[in-house]
Formats: sequence, C-alpha cells, structure tokens
Amino acid sequence: MHCKNHPDREAVYYCASCNAPLCSDCAEEVRPGEYACFQCAMLQTVSTVGSNIIERKERVAEEKRRKKKAWGPFRYFLVVCSVLILAMWGVIIFGGKPAPEQTAATIDKSKAGRVLLFLVNGSIKRFAHYEENQYPERLKDLVPRYLHLKKSQFAFLRNLQYSRDPNPNIGYRLSLTQVKKGEMKITLTAAGVEYSLPAGEGT
Repeated sequence: MHCKNHPDREAVYYCASCNAPLCSDCAEEVRPGEYACFQCAMLQTVSTVGSNIIERKERVAEEKRRKKKAWGPFRYFLVVCSVLILAMWGVIIFGGKPAPEQTAATIDKSKAGRVLLFLVNGSIKRFAHYEENQYPERLKDLVPRYLHLKKSQFAFLRNLQYSRDPNPNIGYRLSLTQVKKGEMKITLTAAGVEYSLPAGEGT
C-alpha cells in the first residue's frame, strides 16, 4: 500500500478518520499513537477549538448562575442585619442621642404647660434608653445632654412634679404641679398615661 499523496512511498500509517494510507511525512499525530491526514487533522483541530470555546462559555455562564444564586434573599438579609447591628453598636459606643435643639425655644413659647410636660417626658425616656434603664433622680439631671435648657429656664421645671417610682413597671411619675380648673390631671409614667381629677374636684 502506497501513500495517497506520494505514490512512490510506502504507507506506514492510516488516517484514523478517513482511513487513507499515509507515509511518515504525511501523517499527523493527533493523539499519542493516533495519526490522521492533514485535512482530517485540521478538521479535528477546528472542532476541538470550537468545543473548547463552547465549554468555556458554559463554564462562565454556570459561574455567573452560581454567584447569582449565592447572593439570594438570605444573603441580602444577612447583609442588612449586619448593617443594623453595626449601627446599633455605633449608638452604644458613641453615647446617647443629644437633646433636640428646639426644646428651649418651644418652652419659651409654651410658657411651660402640657407642651413642657411631654417634652420633658421624652427626655426622661431618652435618659433611660442610654443609661441602662435607669431614670434620673432629679429633672435637672436631664440637662444638658437630654434636655436643652438655659439656666434662666430652670424655673420652668418647677411647674412639673416628678418622682421615681419603686415599681419597675411604672418607673417614674411626671405631672404638672397645677392643673386648670375643669381639666383632667395627666400623669406620665413609663407604662403610659394616667388620667385623674385634681384633688378636691369630685370623684
């Protein structure tokens, strides 16, 4: 059997694809111990390259799908929780929230009364939040960190009656020292609001 490209040479190999007889110069070793003619070797090379490109694209697409699946709702939930925890630790480390700047001006306009009552109640709650659930011994302990007051405005606090209550569910009692005739007396506590008639006004 002679080589298909060189009739004067003996064939020593056969093409693995088309089975054509080949001499040593015409045979291309495509795999260890496997030979092919030039045309079949080129076709195999092109096919292999194409297959590699397709496989590489599939691997990239699969990697994207895997990453997208990894960042599912649960992963986003963990990220949100981590941010909230960091924010909470920031509040704990850097201390209490400062009292609103507009408090003093509001008290000037209200001339004490119920506006002052609820402003001071909010300051007491901030105090307890940042002071390990403890309530102030006196209302002046709220100034200036939790309640912005000038020294000239301390007299406003005399319009309030405040005391700490031994009952942890109540915590404290805060009310106006004087109530207008015909109005209900409001007492603010950690548990909520209590309403009652002023002393000496019926039952």
